[in-house]
Amino acid sequence: MKSPSQSADSESDQLTAKGPYCIRFYENCSHSPASWLVPQALSETEENGFVDRSPALPIFEEPCVAAIGADGKAMALITYYYVPGRCNITLGYTKSDHRRKGIHTALFNALVERVTKRGDIFSIFSRTHAKNLAAQAAFEAQGRTKEYIEYFFHLKDAVVGKEPTAEEMRMPEYLVEPFDTGPDGLKSMQAFINEKAAEGYALHQVIERSTYQWVLIFKRDVEASG
Repeated sequence: MKSPSQSADSESDQLTAKGPYCIRFYENCSHSPASWLVPQALSETEENGFVDRSPALPIFEEPCVAAIGADGKAMALITYYYVPGRCNITLGYTKSDHRRKGIHTALFNALVERVTKRGDIFSIFSRTHAKNLAAQAAFEAQGRTKEYIEYFFHLKDAVVGKEPTAEEMRMPEYLVEPFDTGPDGLKSMQAFINEKAAEGYALHQVIERSTYQWVLIFKRDVEASG
């Protein structure tokens, strides 16, 4: 039997030119079919240069709304959480082969409908990188309004209260590493984790994609690197 976080608590049928898909809400993204999209989204974000020096990492245990194809695989997702009076979107991502089909807009509209029914939410907050013009255009097409732009002039590291070293400036805050254990099993994974620890990274999360394939997410270990 599936746990509540593994089961969709609601869904609706949608249709694209290439076939149907369902929009489903999950209480816990890490236990949903869409969880594997998160490391892919983070990796693509970094490759496109849409990562600041200290990016905010989505919380995988947050609720999510996802587009699930007829094959049971996730095509897109939005993760979010609630604060008093507001719903905060932490990640929106659509696989490259499913873009420009209105799927992300369908997910956003489903989220709008859900939070409206709560009755205690007054706005939905989202943000994107200043260079991500495609996301900005999509947001505005969905009816989101740009209310302010943030600027930062970093003087000191906000976490440890000291100026970042040159090495820390070169080290990204998070690493997303696909890993195949192969015939050596989990021993090879532990050796890889130890290597990253020596480089100044602590294991943050492990996502299993298949029997041998994993995604390891590392966070820069401030204490070790300090």
